[in-house]
Amino acid sequence: MSSDLARRWWPLVAGILAGIVIAIPVSLLGSTSRKAEAKVLITSPAGTAAVRPLLGNLRELATSGVVAGNVKSTLRLPESAESLRRHLDASVRPGSEVIAITATDSKADRARQLTQEAAVVFGQLVEARFGKSTPELHAAGLDSANVLSGPDRHFLRNGLIGALVGILLGSAAMFVLASGRRGVVVSDSDGDGGDLSEREDVLEQRLKTVTARERALGEQAGKLAALKQQLDQRAATLTTDSDDLNRRIRDIASGERELTVRASQSFATPEPEPEPGPEPDVPAPPGAWNLNDLQRAVDASPEPIPEQLEEWRTYLFLLRQHAGPDGSLPRSFDSLVAEIFGEAVARSTGTQ
Repeated sequence: MSSDLARRWWPLVAGILAGIVIAIPVSLLGSTSRKAEAKVLITSPAGTAAVRPLLGNLRELATSGVVAGNVKSTLRLPESAESLRRHLDASVRPGSEVIAITATDSKADRARQLTQEAAVVFGQLVEARFGKSTPELHAAGLDSANVLSGPDRHFLRNGLIGALVGILLGSAAMFVLASGRRGVVVSDSDGDGGDLSEREDVLEQRLKTVTARERALGEQAGKLAALKQQLDQRAATLTTDSDDLNRRIRDIASGERELTVRASQSFATPEPEPEPGPEPDVPAPPGAWNLNDLQRAVDASPEPIPEQLEEWRTYLFLLRQHAGPDGSLPRSFDSLVAEIFGEAVARSTGTQ
């Protein structure tokens, strides 16, 4: 019983031990950088209320390329100012006018040296830029740069993390081994493996069914897309036809107004002059045009322009109410008819 329990749980134990063993060198190879810190106090004759709004800008100045360049020049460092700037950092102490400048390096003495020089350069820049401005600012070092505590390699934390990872990996290995043993037992009980072959056939059949359904769905989606495109084209055609119909309606209305205006101008007669005696009303003599002849001329006109044909038909409709029983039109319409239907009559008679 104990040997069977050991065979089951050994992957978990091995995973935990492996995680702890790996965590030890990871902790030893961790960051060995050292950090030094120097504090600079910002003061002003106008009081702290004038200093605090400017602390954010002063913090940016403490880590600027100007400070890094001056530190590089003073200490005669071989690295670039931008590389040195990445080693510097600054923060504002809460509730005070103190800016803490820090520098990190693999060596404690070099970190302290960089921090001290950065604090000195920063104080000089504050005096040079803000010493005579409004508000007037001054910088004073509170203490020299000092090295903070050494790096914490986090042996305990890394060991616990390694053990947790080992538990997860060991549990996964136990699950895989248990599944393999169950597969071996099932295979032994089946003998010839016929059940496995049957399951493979069922799975293959299901895959074929799913593939066929995907193809059918793809074809249906293509048909729907084509149908949607046709509907969009029809909608665009209907919109164009509607615009043409509205334009024709406007043209007809404009033609009716023009005909009405011309008819009113044609019938307008000057006021009669007084005559010796009343004369009997004489009907207006018929003109040179006949509505029926005009209708036949329009119908016989070869290949007229659609807009012109529409205009002729509109004028024929409006002139019908002024025509006599035999289709004759009054003489007052002669000039209008000649202007509108002259081309139609010429085409029908072949004189054009």
